Amino acid sequence: MTLSQTTKALLSNIDAASGHRLQRSIDLGALLELAHQHALQNMLDDLAFCAKFLSKSFDLMKRIGKDGEGYDKLETEFTAQLKKSHTLLTCLLEKADSMTKSHFASMYLSMDTIAMQNLMQLFHDLSWYKNYLIDQSHG
Repeated sequence: MTLSQTTKALLSNIDAASGHRLQRSIDLGALLELAHQHALQNMLDDLAFCAKFLSKSFDLMKRIGKDGEGYDKLETEFTAQLKKSHTLLTCLLEKADSMTKSHFASMYLSMDTIAMQNLMQLFHDLSWYKNYLIDQSHG
């Protein structure tokens, strides 16, 4: 997918805000472009909200461990938000070209360990997008 200058500039700003820690910037750019081209900004914002929750929750779950207080409740909410994010991502990709759809399906939506690792990296980047939006609204 070819990114517009607007999307490239936004991606550059997000990367700078993250301290150049984006892990899946090309794919984040594709999602930004899809949202921009097809007026799906609200859907992307919902995905970014889920992604930020999932990133923070995943880190917390690793830190407290399965025997930690509140782990079961957190795991239940994590699973629910993961399902929601899969649905949002799939809906965003409906407008994408076949190559982009195929790429995202194999990289993020197949239910295996590697896809889950990739998805968490994409969620990391979407969290930075969410942080960027928050900073812009308060700046």
